[in-house]
Amino acid sequence: MLWNRIKLDDFDFPEVVDYKKEYVEFNNLPKEVIIEKINKDNNPTVDNMDVIEYRGLGRKFTDFVEKSHNCGIYLNIPKYVKFDEPIKVNFRMDNEDSSVIDNNIIIVGEESEVTIVFDYETQNEFRGFHNGMTRILAKENSIVNIIKIQRMNDVSQNFDTNMAFVKSNGKINWTSVELGSNISGSSYTTYLNEEASESELNSIYLGDGARKLDLEYSMIHKGIRSMSNIRTHGVLMDESKKVFRGNLDFKTGAKRSKGIEEEYVILLDPNVKSDSLPALMCDEDDVQGEHAASAGQIDKNKLFYLMTRGLSEREAKKLIVEAQFKPIIDNIPIENLRNIINSEISRRLTNA
Repeated sequence: MLWNRIKLDDFDFPEVVDYKKEYVEFNNLPKEVIIEKINKDNNPTVDNMDVIEYRGLGRKFTDFVEKSHNCGIYLNIPKYVKFDEPIKVNFRMDNEDSSVIDNNIIIVGEESEVTIVFDYETQNEFRGFHNGMTRILAKENSIVNIIKIQRMNDVSQNFDTNMAFVKSNGKINWTSVELGSNISGSSYTTYLNEEASESELNSIYLGDGARKLDLEYSMIHKGIRSMSNIRTHGVLMDESKKVFRGNLDFKTGAKRSKGIEEEYVILLDPNVKSDSLPALMCDEDDVQGEHAASAGQIDKNKLFYLMTRGLSEREAKKLIVEAQFKPIIDNIPIENLRNIINSEISRRLTNA
């Protein structure tokens, strides 16, 4: 298990009940596209989307999803379909629907393109629970954009496993926004299985209070000339804790492949704890792997410059953090969600 650093002790899964809310929104869906809700009575099976050696947050969590899911989507897009608007999947947790156990299966055909926005939120101050698994197959020359926003309240728990399998010249773009939950574990694993397959992962996280985050991002290069890029920006304050694991794994056959991973975290308080564990594994020659990790306080020269322009120290720090987050938030194609995220970040930084 990956929890020994952030101390996930005495954990038990909650009792699972049906999830009753509507959670899928889309417009102008092409008639040849199949989209269905997944529940205990409707559970499609798929081939070639299960890998034994990498199971996200661990068998305990993924097995629970497969056995006990109460919601999710099955999306099958045929060849040559491009969506003009994003599909939105919004899971809201409240007293009526307190847990989301979502099992999502997405298959995107050759030359097709789609953007899907997953939004996890809680209503009111109760303890919500999310444990999910999303599996994606991106076929030849397809483009898949997956945006995941986690903004649950401070007493909730979030666990999320994501896996993608990318064929020749296909590309998957991940965007992850981690803002909520008392404890949050997120895993993203991309298998670049064939020639010239690509993946980018851009993420931001904000830890405050006693929040704990465990983040694992892995790019598994199998195909020749495959490309990957991981970029992560985070902020920790108060007594929050974070573990970041970035993995580049070049398998035999991945000649002339390239992978980059970068994490930059700003530490706003002395009592935070930040562990960064970038890893580079290689079974092939003629590959290029780069990793960088940086953790520290805000640059004093930047701070001084902004304060000479009339900003207070708190205002200057807030502006610097927001500038780090902005390029990733701008990837979200729904204006209302961008506004909600910006407001939440601003509120928490202002109260710092």
